[in-house]
Amino acid sequence: MKRLKSRRVRWVGIAMASALTLVSFLANSFQTDEDRQKVAKMTGTMKTVCVGRFLIDLPAEATVRLRRGFVGGYDVASTDRETDDDFAERLGAFENTLLDGKDEYGKLESAKDLLSATGQGKVFVHNRRPAQTIENGHILAIEDVDVHGLLRLPHVSIDAQAQGMAPGSEAGLVRVLRRFRAMRPGEIPREPGFCLGHAIVLDPYDDADTESVVLFAGLPGHPDVSIVLSSMAGVTPAPRLLERHAITADRRPLFMQLAFSHLREAARAINGLDGDELVMRVREPNFTTGYSFQWEMPGRQSDLNMPFMTLELAAGTNPTGGGKPVQSTLSEQALIDLWDRIAGSLRLRPTALQAPAAVEAPATALGAIALAGDSCPHTGWWQCTEVNARVRVYNGQRQFIAEGKRMPQALLLPQPTVWQRVRGLQPSYESRSPTRWRLADKRHRPRVPVQAAPAPAVTGLAEPDLVPNLAPLDASDLGPGLATGLEPDFTSGVTPETDLMPHRDTLIGSVAQSSAPCPASGWWRCDDSDALDGTRWFAAGSLLPRASFAQRVRRHSSWTLVRLASEP
Repeated sequence: MKRLKSRRVRWVGIAMASALTLVSFLANSFQTDEDRQKVAKMTGTMKTVCVGRFLIDLPAEATVRLRRGFVGGYDVASTDRETDDDFAERLGAFENTLLDGKDEYGKLESAKDLLSATGQGKVFVHNRRPAQTIENGHILAIEDVDVHGLLRLPHVSIDAQAQGMAPGSEAGLVRVLRRFRAMRPGEIPREPGFCLGHAIVLDPYDDADTESVVLFAGLPGHPDVSIVLSSMAGVTPAPRLLERHAITADRRPLFMQLAFSHLREAARAINGLDGDELVMRVREPNFTTGYSFQWEMPGRQSDLNMPFMTLELAAGTNPTGGGKPVQSTLSEQALIDLWDRIAGSLRLRPTALQAPAAVEAPATALGAIALAGDSCPHTGWWQCTEVNARVRVYNGQRQFIAEGKRMPQALLLPQPTVWQRVRGLQPSYESRSPTRWRLADKRHRPRVPVQAAPAPAVTGLAEPDLVPNLAPLDASDLGPGLATGLEPDFTSGVTPETDLMPHRDTLIGSVAQSSAPCPASGWWRCDDSDALDGTRWFAAGSLLPRASFAQRVRRHSSWTLVRLASEP
């Protein structure tokens, strides 16, 4: 009887185990089919994301973040969650923090305005400190500084910084930031360049051989699933993924080797990108199952289009940092379907050199700031911001400047002292920093008629207060040679026999030297940038004067004909 009972118990146990195995198999099959349907629906609508110089397709509902941007030797971050007022407030607060100089940022050394084609901001130099370097085997004492740039583009803010830089390196940061262009949500740019989430830095730019960026993506409803794409140019080649994995696997103890199951382990080229693929199932000590998908391209160190690139998908990862592994929310086959759909979309972004619509800059708003030395962003009347009740600007505080022309450095005229008034002198100076000009009026106003004619050319030099403030000339007044930016192929070339004869056929753009007879009646512009004469009318045959300067020094100069006129 006891034997019969023991046999019954044994058969009942076997039957129950078989039933549980069958139920588990059917449940897993059902779960797999359901998960694969979820993935099919999830990947039915995809969105394309620009990451560095590459594109990848992700489920439309995926959350995407780009971090750890590095271009031109500077760490770069971008955000579209800030208004213009928020940016201005943050910029002012950061500058005040540097002025205070009591925290880790150190003391402010300089703050320069930054103006790009589509935005403006500031570049700061701070935290100067002693450092050391080795040159030819000798230790040299040097100084390091930190640089930080804040740039506001349309709906996008850019932060770029670097520590331990050589003094003067802020010029490189300015050049890099001026290459940034904001990207619209979902935009895939056509210009050659490097995507950094909300903006792209356009080629060419300084030190592009060390650019890098990392994409992080997650799936709603699956917090244990994470996707990471990393692109790093200029990396020294290392052993390939499968070579490193083989070495690591041999060193693992036996119990760890039993916990890993290799689902894929082979070379895999994706859209012309040569790499290795490694897919593993992991049985964790807490009886959960996770998955690791990896693809890696070693790349070429000197090729921006073949960087060191890694694509990873992990499932079963605890969303809480430091937490124990969790059971994967997607079954094995569903994860393989998801991986193949995403990994198979990785490709080099196609570019076109001609994309005028993509690089078209928005209209310059009234109140925009431009600095001396930069190209004028918009034709109109620009007002110098560096004047007050005691300081005037030569040629007027408000000046007409055409788009593309170089913004001038203002010649400032302070009030003369009593002794200078007695001597008839007007002091002048130029600021050490570039003059700030604010766009005050976009209209192309007609020229203001001259109220008083200048002194005749042969009677001496006019003081600055007597020089008429003429409205600048447009391209139609300069003739075909100067309107196109070409130097005229003629000079004054006046012979003694014809010095006193007016040349009615003298061309616009003709050049004559001071102390020589004027070839034709009209308005002549002094070519010396620091001269006070500006544009003046001279009669044909009169002697062209020497230039006048703030220190009342006379020296020879050249005059260019800008408009023929028989009378002033």
